[in-house]
Amino acid sequence: MGRSRFVLPIVLVGTFMAILDVAIVNVAIPSIRSGLNAGFGAVELVVSAYTIAYASLLVTGGRLGDILGRKRMFVLGLLVFTAASALCGAAPDIAVLVVARVLQGVGGAMLYPQVLAIIQTTYQGEARGRALGVFGAVIGIAAIAGQLIGGALLALDLFGWTWRPVFLVNVPVGILAAVAALIWLPDDREETRTRLDLGGAALVTALLLLLSVPLLLGRDQGWPLWLVLMLVAALPVGWAFLRWERAVAARGGQPLVRLALFRNRGFASGVPIAVLFQVSYAGFLFVLAVFLQTGLDFSPMKSAMVYTPSAIGFFCTSLLAPRLVPLLGRHVLAVGYVLAAIGLLGTAATAAAAGTSLSVWALAPTMLLTGAGQGLGMSPLVGTILSGVPPKDAGGASGVVTTSMQTGNVLGVALFGLLFFTLVGSAAHGTAYATAFGELMPLSAVLLLVAAFLVYRMPQAAGQPANALIERLPGWAGGFAWSMFLATGGRVGESLFNELLSRVRGERLDRADHAPDPLGEFLSFHYRHQEEADAAWLAYLQREALAYGDRPIPHEGERTPVIQAQVAEIARRQAEGRLDPELDPALFRLMCFGLASYPTLLPQVTRMATGLSPHDPEFVTRWEEFLSRIGARLESVHERG
Repeated sequence: MGRSRFVLPIVLVGTFMAILDVAIVNVAIPSIRSGLNAGFGAVELVVSAYTIAYASLLVTGGRLGDILGRKRMFVLGLLVFTAASALCGAAPDIAVLVVARVLQGVGGAMLYPQVLAIIQTTYQGEARGRALGVFGAVIGIAAIAGQLIGGALLALDLFGWTWRPVFLVNVPVGILAAVAALIWLPDDREETRTRLDLGGAALVTALLLLLSVPLLLGRDQGWPLWLVLMLVAALPVGWAFLRWERAVAARGGQPLVRLALFRNRGFASGVPIAVLFQVSYAGFLFVLAVFLQTGLDFSPMKSAMVYTPSAIGFFCTSLLAPRLVPLLGRHVLAVGYVLAAIGLLGTAATAAAAGTSLSVWALAPTMLLTGAGQGLGMSPLVGTILSGVPPKDAGGASGVVTTSMQTGNVLGVALFGLLFFTLVGSAAHGTAYATAFGELMPLSAVLLLVAAFLVYRMPQAAGQPANALIERLPGWAGGFAWSMFLATGGRVGESLFNELLSRVRGERLDRADHAPDPLGEFLSFHYRHQEEADAAWLAYLQREALAYGDRPIPHEGERTPVIQAQVAEIARRQAEGRLDPELDPALFRLMCFGLASYPTLLPQVTRMATGLSPHDPEFVTRWEEFLSRIGARLESVHERG
């Protein structure tokens, strides 16, 4: 425990720095533009040069960690990032600043992939879960804190350096973090069998450049032919990347992106969710910064105050989200995206209505709602996508998810910047900026609503509720839904029936896995649980038996495996010598079901035989004792035989 308590704070400092510098430049855009006499397209490239390098090298950085050691790569990444930050702060012109930002992205890509691997190897069980929850929260908090920290540094104007401290602040923090990492991070072994897919890394980098550079520079440059050709070339390069990765995998190599991961439904639907969220999020942050500082002439500090409600909402819900996952499962994301979409629509309407008279706190309510939704949608995102991926694929899958998110970041800045400045046109007055902002934010909201729909379409991951409402539906409501389905021949309530059946199926399979070994306890265990949770289901079975008799029933193929699992559990006890091997396991399962379910299925007979209702605590106690004795007698008879 001694050294491990320092591991999480150290790696989270690196995480915070890498994510912070994706966003911190947004608030410095006007200062950089005026200080270096650059166009909007060039300044957008300053924002995106970092994320282009960062996104395209993340998976490669992870592979280098496997080869050279994760501690070594983390420290080296911190040093590269810190040196590049110093170069950013000293950049004499826009070209040097763009190059320095690329180097920053390289450093971020070297250190960031090591964080998850170090957490996985250092922490176990609940401690690992808590560490991953804090990791997710730090990602989101760093993204929004970039606006506030950048605004504060610009407002202070340290030494008259205007925008330069936005980058220079990383230098002392990076040096301290690197020293701490050398002292306290655990050493790890090199895995020299891992090889780099240099061809894949080159192709994916080229693809990102071909997509993002034209979108960033096209409007300012008047869309010359070479930029149009770059966009067109992105299609064959993307196709070549896919072909290359398949070829590397086919010859037994180690592709940069294992395309087989996309055969996993949860992963394949989760990656587009991450991209959509990040495009919306990055576009929102970029456009809002330009609108406030360029369109309304807000000072950096005044602009940062506009972000404050969003930061508060983001901070609170990003810490709350991991606690909601066990309750709501993946639907935490959907709730977050819907809330954020509503907040964005409200922000757009408020800004458009206020125009140039917009005050600092006029957007506070909608920004608070937006930030709260974004916090719910960010903190558990990576964990939710990876929850259905086999552990052996988790490393490669996390690299793909993170790369996809940063690609979304690049595209968000590029696309929203292009659309925003196109809507503003040649007008230089604030009203045009307010109108353009109001027209563009609904697009950001639509992207989030599409992401929420995709969350709903994701398959259920192990350990997560399929439907937050269905999981907590009262028994009488479930019984009513089943009755409607049965009474209408399946024409009403099919979707609800499927959800309810999924819950029952999961509960019964879980019972088969956790039932105690002694037969008496086994019988009373099943009786106790059906008494607590299965009354509505047993009532449905009674009505279903009257309606269908022994003919095929709805969803029989989905229900049969549950019964077979229970039969298999009895066969296992026979193989262990706990039951007479000559007993037919299927018939014995019928007997067990009859013993456990009889009082609930025939309550009137139970009352006439015992004088007690089957729900009377006295009857429940007597029946459980009876089942325990019957089970113990069956086992003891076999042992004597």
